[in-house]
Amino acid sequence: MRERAEESNKHQQKFSKGERLLPFSSLFQTDGESHEPPIFINRVRESFELLMHAHDFIEICMVTEGTGVHYIGKDQVPVSRGDLFFIPVGVSHVFRPKSANKGRPLMMYNCTLPARQMDKLLQALPAGLQIAEALQGLNDAGQWLHIRDRNEEGRHLFHKLHDEFTSRKPGYAASLCAATIELLVLVYRRWLEDKQRPQPEEPPHQTTRASASLQHIIEQIDAECTAELHVADMAARLGISERHFQRSFKKATGMTFLDYVQSARIDLSCKLLLGSDDKINEIAARAGYSDMKFFHELFKKKTGVTPRQYRLSPN
Repeated sequence: MRERAEESNKHQQKFSKGERLLPFSSLFQTDGESHEPPIFINRVRESFELLMHAHDFIEICMVTEGTGVHYIGKDQVPVSRGDLFFIPVGVSHVFRPKSANKGRPLMMYNCTLPARQMDKLLQALPAGLQIAEALQGLNDAGQWLHIRDRNEEGRHLFHKLHDEFTSRKPGYAASLCAATIELLVLVYRRWLEDKQRPQPEEPPHQTTRASASLQHIIEQIDAECTAELHVADMAARLGISERHFQRSFKKATGMTFLDYVQSARIDLSCKLLLGSDDKINEIAARAGYSDMKFFHELFKKKTGVTPRQYRLSPN
């Protein structure tokens, strides 16, 4: 109890007077209830209503759909599907969708836990102390991280976390802790890779312009994923070769162009499965698939379940 009080006092010093503070206890509906493990998972639609705020807990979040801007500290970061953030205690932030159009929402997965719980999970593992010290060092310094999901590794982890948290199947607490550890290790690895990667010497204005153009193309794919989209057309718009485009696209998104388009279509399918009573073959057609066998195989590969199982699962 004393340890928790000391930790609370230490974290409270990170907040400015008058700053909106979101405490970990506010995430649960029942006050005074014991939450073991103290890990909270949700999937939310971002809006213009939530104010800039800070937490007394660590948050790991990932964009799963749509585009927008992440206002974090003094920075403004354009975001799209696959952007993942590690947000320390006391760092003020808020996500904003690109528009108020409800047909193009900015959807997020969130994994939140107290800093002491992060240490507890990692230090119980072989060689986990090194990871715990690195992430706790980032937390103590108020240093947030922005990384890209690769090969949908983060998306699969968040899907599992959300399923375990909402379904509460027997043994869910152990599975929730295990998946959270995997997510923390993923963040650690990406941070380490970025730290060790040589910085390019390309002029800043060229890098910014190219990144903005590529970001626009990513937004177009998210909005028009069922349309005919070709690498040649996208490369021509940027004035680069198809090979260069593919390389730049994978570096920015962690996926090939084709994988990204397919993932966007499966995301659309998931949205339609939960938001309508349409038959599965009708949803497949709306998402751009005429081959039902291919659709079912791809859907299960991307989500881990069949379309029918996804529709029936708790959300």
